[in-house]
Amino acid sequence: MRMIFFIVPSGLAAWLARPFRGLGERLAEGFPGLGYDLKLAGSEYGLGEYLIISLINAFAWAVLMLLLVFVLFFTRGMMTPVETVLAFASPDAMLAFLVRQKVALLPPAVTFVLLAVFFTRYPRIIAGKIVEAVDRDLIYALKDLMLQINSGVSLFNAMRNVSRSGYGNVSDEFAKVVQDISTGEGQDKALEKMALRTESEFLRRTIWQIVTALKAGASLQGALYSVVQALHQYQSQNVKSYIQELNLWILLYIMASVAIPSLGVTLLVVLSTFGGIGVNEWFIISLLSACFVSQVMLIEFIKIRRPVLRV
Repeated sequence: MRMIFFIVPSGLAAWLARPFRGLGERLAEGFPGLGYDLKLAGSEYGLGEYLIISLINAFAWAVLMLLLVFVLFFTRGMMTPVETVLAFASPDAMLAFLVRQKVALLPPAVTFVLLAVFFTRYPRIIAGKIVEAVDRDLIYALKDLMLQINSGVSLFNAMRNVSRSGYGNVSDEFAKVVQDISTGEGQDKALEKMALRTESEFLRRTIWQIVTALKAGASLQGALYSVVQALHQYQSQNVKSYIQELNLWILLYIMASVAIPSLGVTLLVVLSTFGGIGVNEWFIISLLSACFVSQVMLIEFIKIRRPVLRV
C-alpha cells in the first residue's frame, strides 16, 4: 500500500514506533474496522503500529508547519534574528516564544489533527479502490461468462475460461472456485465460499444470483443480465457524482494556484501600506511554498477520489 503524505521513511517510522506499541494497541480499540481495511489494502503494518506511524508522520508535518510559522513571524518582523536563532537552538526558548505567541500554535495543531484523521481514513479509501477495481473488471468478466453460457458452455467451463482471461482479481476469485470444484467440492458450496470472502457487493450479488438459479433451476442468463445492468448504472452514477464533486476541488485548486499567489499577494502588499504588515521576499516565498504544498495535496486527493474504470 503506497502511503501518500508519509514524510518519515517507513523503516525509520517503524523503528520510532517500537517503544509505543502498547499505546498503539490501546488506540487500536477505538478503530475496530481499520485493521480489516489495512489487511484488504495490503499494508505491511499491524493496526497498532500503523496508528503510531500515522501519529509520527502527522507530528512531522506539524513540525514543518511550525517552522513555516517561524519563518513567517521572522519575515514580518515579529521575531528578531537573535530570537529566531535561540528558538531553533533551544527547545526552552521555542516553548517560551510559543507561550507568548499562542496564535503560532494554531496552524501546527490544525495540521496535526487533519492529517491524523486523514491517515486513519486512508486505508479505507485504498480498500474501497480495490473493491472498485474488482467491480471494474467484473462487468467484462460477467459479459464473457454470460456470452459463454448463451453459447452452450457449461458453468464450470465458463468459470474456468474466465479465470484464465486476465480480469484481475475477478479471475483470481474464479480460479479459487475452479480449484475448489476440481478438488471435489460442490459447485454451489464453492460459489458460496467465494461470496463470503469477497468485499465487492456486485460480485457477492452475482454469486448469490448464480447459486439461487442453480438451486431453483432458473435461467443463469437472466440473473447475470440483471447484475450487469445494475453494475452499469452504478458506474455511471459514480462518474456523475465525481464530476459534481470535482467542481469544488477545481475551485479550491484555482484558489491555491492562481488566486492566492497573485491576487492574495497583491492585496497584502496594498494592505501593508496601511496596516504596517511586513511583506518581503521571504514572506512571498513562504506563501508560495504553502500554496505549492496545497496544490500537491489537492492533486493527490483528487487522484484517489477518481472512480476506477476500465478503458
